[in-house]
Amino acid sequence: MRGHKVTVIDTDYVLGGTTANTTARITAQQGLLYSQLIKQKDKETARLYYDSQMAAIEELEAIGKKHNLDGDFRRVDGVIYVEEETSISELETEAEAYQTLGIDGTLLKQGIDLPFETSAELVMRNQAEFHPLKYLKGILEVLEEKGVTIYEHTRGKSLDGDMLTTNDGNNIHFKNIIIATHFPFLDYQGFYFNSFKISRSYGLVVTTSTPPPENVSLSGHDGPSLTTRHIIGRDNEHPTLLFGGMGHMSYMEKDMIDQLEKLRLYADQKTINEERFYAYRAQDSMTADSLPFIGCFDTKHDNRFVAAGFNKYGMTNVVLPSMIISDLIEGSDNRYHEMVSPHRNKGVLQQIKQHATTPMESMSVEAKNMLKNYPNIDDVELSAGEGAVVKDGMLKKGLYKDEENNEYYVVDNRCTHMGCSLSWNQPDKTWDCPCHGSRFNFKGNVIEGPATEDLDVEIKKDND
Repeated sequence: MRGHKVTVIDTDYVLGGTTANTTARITAQQGLLYSQLIKQKDKETARLYYDSQMAAIEELEAIGKKHNLDGDFRRVDGVIYVEEETSISELETEAEAYQTLGIDGTLLKQGIDLPFETSAELVMRNQAEFHPLKYLKGILEVLEEKGVTIYEHTRGKSLDGDMLTTNDGNNIHFKNIIIATHFPFLDYQGFYFNSFKISRSYGLVVTTSTPPPENVSLSGHDGPSLTTRHIIGRDNEHPTLLFGGMGHMSYMEKDMIDQLEKLRLYADQKTINEERFYAYRAQDSMTADSLPFIGCFDTKHDNRFVAAGFNKYGMTNVVLPSMIISDLIEGSDNRYHEMVSPHRNKGVLQQIKQHATTPMESMSVEAKNMLKNYPNIDDVELSAGEGAVVKDGMLKKGLYKDEENNEYYVVDNRCTHMGCSLSWNQPDKTWDCPCHGSRFNFKGNVIEGPATEDLDVEIKKDND
């Protein structure tokens, strides 16, 4: 697009959050998706989605070349592997879908030299990997040269006509607005709160003396189902790998430390690992039909757009909105728009399942939290940097002891989005919502939506 004045706002800081904690696998191979799309939709939709993902990969590569970005972009083959012979038939079904759709790929039986045993591998050729932070730092420099204004620590709270109000009370007037906030913060208006399930997964960066080939990006289908990719460019004695996995839905509330330890143990079974550099948790929005939501935010406004629900494959599906929404703003047609429109037919059975189970899961986790026995706020003893859910009379509160002084932060334990009980995440020092994925720091400030309001907070001294 040309001739548009562009402003970007970010709740925290750019290149943080999910952007910094991602496996960055740029691929159209997204699990056993294409046999699913053929069954649930049709062959035309399945092929069109593959085309859209390959077009996004090509766009990423073209932008990098045009602006000479140092993003370690390189082409690799995507590989889904199975360990058990009983799982081979599932790969065979997906391989048949590849053949039907004309996808460049093949099924192999132990045809890749890997440092661990497999029974079969499904290859999709000409996929990609990169270093997202390196790449996006270059993008930021390009944006600055083009006069794009960026406001960090600025959160959108509400819309009124063509005016966005931020958390600090400022107003931004717009001609067009794109809501690309992971989970749309205006979710009530589009019923988005019941359109996504939140999946949490974990990542681990290690060096290894027994790496897989550099020209493949691996994804396990059975067993622990780990993803594995190389990180190119790190100045280490041994090759550097990024393992991902141990995913679960947010309402299952699994302990982050336990999940990371399981990921470490499974990763050590795949390769002989040396140093461990970094570990993290990420969360993704999952849609009923496994396709993203890209297009008009609602049916009442033709200048409000949304990009969300990337189903763990954001590297391609954050590029696709730039292609689709720019065409919509310019009044041009886009061949992919109808397929991923938020207002598409998502399939009756899929929608019923999503809309029925999402509130039931929220109620189930809320019921479990109500039955838990929490310590009394006056009896609990916390070390500096620790937090816990506590009882304060008849109410539940979140309690955190500051590391720098003897102050305690006492926050409301109810998410400001829809009132779900919050859980304490010790490694990240955050209050996390199991229902829709909102997150708050220990001071109660929103760091990830859909919540837009901070938690009520009271600060107490150690001797209060």
